[in-house]
Amino acid sequence: MATPWGHRNPRDSLVQPSDPAPWADPCPEVVSLLERYDEGPVIDEKEYKHRISPLQNRLGELQRACRDAGLPVVVVIEGWNASGITHVTNELVQFLDPRGFNVVSSGRPTYEEELRPLLWRFWNAVPAKGRFTLFARSWYSRALAEKVNGIGWKDEVKRYTAQMRHFERQLTDDGMLLLKFFLHITKEEQEKRMIEREYDFLRSWTVTRGDWDFHRHYDQYIPIIEEFIGETHRDNAPWTIISARDLRYTTLSVYEKLVGELEKVQKRMGKEKKMVYDGHFRARKKSVLRDVDLSTSLTRGEYDTLLPELQQQVYERHYLLYKRRIPLVIVFEGWDAAGKGGTIMRLVRWMNPRGYRVAPVGSPTATEKSYPFLWRFYQDLPKEGHITVFDRSWYGRVLVERVEGFCTKDEWQRAYREINEMEENFVDHGGGIVKFWLEIDNETQLERFRQREGDPKKQWKITTEDWRNRDRWDQYEIAVDDMLDNTSTKKAPWTVIESRDKLHARVKTIQCVLSAIDTLM
Repeated sequence: MATPWGHRNPRDSLVQPSDPAPWADPCPEVVSLLERYDEGPVIDEKEYKHRISPLQNRLGELQRACRDAGLPVVVVIEGWNASGITHVTNELVQFLDPRGFNVVSSGRPTYEEELRPLLWRFWNAVPAKGRFTLFARSWYSRALAEKVNGIGWKDEVKRYTAQMRHFERQLTDDGMLLLKFFLHITKEEQEKRMIEREYDFLRSWTVTRGDWDFHRHYDQYIPIIEEFIGETHRDNAPWTIISARDLRYTTLSVYEKLVGELEKVQKRMGKEKKMVYDGHFRARKKSVLRDVDLSTSLTRGEYDTLLPELQQQVYERHYLLYKRRIPLVIVFEGWDAAGKGGTIMRLVRWMNPRGYRVAPVGSPTATEKSYPFLWRFYQDLPKEGHITVFDRSWYGRVLVERVEGFCTKDEWQRAYREINEMEENFVDHGGGIVKFWLEIDNETQLERFRQREGDPKKQWKITTEDWRNRDRWDQYEIAVDDMLDNTSTKKAPWTVIESRDKLHARVKTIQCVLSAIDTLM
């Protein structure tokens, strides 16, 4: 069965053309939203050329203005199969500088994409500052093709539309302009165009059995598409529904809307008030960190007995994760010199190196700064059956970037919600997240800093920046408490590791990872 927006469902071979849509719930007594767009104006060629020419030139000017202002733009073009998506996309790009845009045609996922959450591939495709990305079909088509199936389709729609709202809000909160178009044609018009394509030697390959299967169930798909549109139509990412009965009218309407919105944004460019860096360090009445008992320890004998046994269990569980295609993220955060590196080394020592990677996270590069802050971390999320260990992570936004003034107050405050949404989406895909904060006291850190300075083999571990950060210990402590309070969720809780004694810290960390894996099984 094909999906409403023209991509075939992987279950095509299981559904005969004469079968009713297995998850359809038509409401014929309700006036359809899309029915309002069944008919649309028809524009003759002379009028079309007269009206489109100034818009085409203006679009190029506005693209250059967006480039100079560092404004990223996303244009989503969705619609029924044969509604003119390719035609409209082609008309738009003819008057854009090809050095400043990408066109993404969202078809069936690759093998690598199938092993990751739905939105992973689209996070990788969003534009950098100053660039345009046009999606000729997008996450909407793919959600419908890949996720919304079976008797529980209504619940699936709600889950994925929520994820899409989060995704789109994160993009627009970061300053991106997002415009979404749905091109509508009637069932009769669709049939006419598909027949014309079948008789066209150059285009006959574009019409498949799956397309005709879907066409027969056109009426049953209408309420599902309207649910998608209704649940994701927001002020920050509105839908524009356009009649595609006449392609000249359709193209002109898309141009007018796009140019109009870009001109509105251009008037605001440079007028935004510069936000003041503000870490907002108000002392907390209750501190999670102050309640941690750092006296917990292990003897060397206990450690030498426990560690090999636990590493053997990690070895075994790692293969089970791979076999069952469960992805796992392990996040390590903590004070400088808390022992993250040594703990990670003991954790992964017996893992199969082809099934895990350690992702060290430092300051973002110039390229990474041109994207929303979570963009670079999506690159490292593991595929199904694999493990990624993050040595520091996206929590840098609410820790070092907040304390050192590398982001605005608005940016680090909204990051709590954005991080929770990303982690929730990953877990909903079937993955697991384990997050550790390695806790030591101020005196222990000072002692370890001095040891590193005096050991030629460890001097590379200590920098002037580490010493400078010590001067802001109290501010970091407030930031850590806020982080734990705002991002320890049911699906991705934090575990604080008492790390004054490194032997205890390593054993407890591995035990927690094993417990988390057992829960995933």
